Amino acid sequence: KNRSRCRFLRVPSKPEKMKAGTLSFGLVLAVSALAVSAMYDPSIEVRDLRAELFPNASDFKFDLAGAPASDNGVGAKIQGGSQSRFPALNGLGVSYTLFTIDPCGMNLPHVHPRATEIIYIMKGYGLTVGFSEENGGRVLVNRKLKKGWTAVFPQGLPHWQINTSCKPVHFISALSHASPGVVTLPDRLLSTSIPDYVLSVVFNVPRYKVQGLRDSLSSRDLEAECKKRCGIE
Repeated sequence: KNRSRCRFLRVPSKPEKMKAGTLSFGLVLAVSALAVSAMYDPSIEVRDLRAELFPNASDFKFDLAGAPASDNGVGAKIQGGSQSRFPALNGLGVSYTLFTIDPCGMNLPHVHPRATEIIYIMKGYGLTVGFSEENGGRVLVNRKLKKGWTAVFPQGLPHWQINTSCKPVHFISALSHASPGVVTLPDRLLSTSIPDYVLSVVFNVPRYKVQGLRDSLSSRDLEAECKKRCGIE
């Protein structure tokens, strides 16, 4: 009887033992990894880094209205609150800009390569805004926006704002990146070292007239018809 029973018993071969051992070891590793991942909370690391970089409550406030203003030469005063001026925005995916556009003034066509922008009009009326889609797409314009209205400009698309009224317009711009970047299209075309022969083709003018286009950047003015309507000298 014992011999007959032994015929049905099989001693595992060495490769099978190794396979079973490998599976057991792998299972232990997997369980250990799950345990470690369950204990790891990335938010703790972020919190600790934030505390190290910005230890004070005052690091998280910023006087946007008192920020240095830039003037684009066509009646637009721009006060930025991006990461470069407000470091606590680093990694948070948001920044702000405060705009004052004078009567007949314009925020020139520009692109934000890293951010979508949404504006909220705080005071004024008669703001015309627009953006151009990619090649083959539409040019979308909205006119006579006033206090309480918002408008959005998708990331990477050329857009602009014009005050067609005879009173200043104030709006705040929120952008979906702490450092959205800006490319002012006419300035980057004409005030850089792009060769004259390239620009002569772009603007369909003789090469000798390109310098005149470059020089015109410093003498830009408000739109003539609007100036006349608003009595601006």
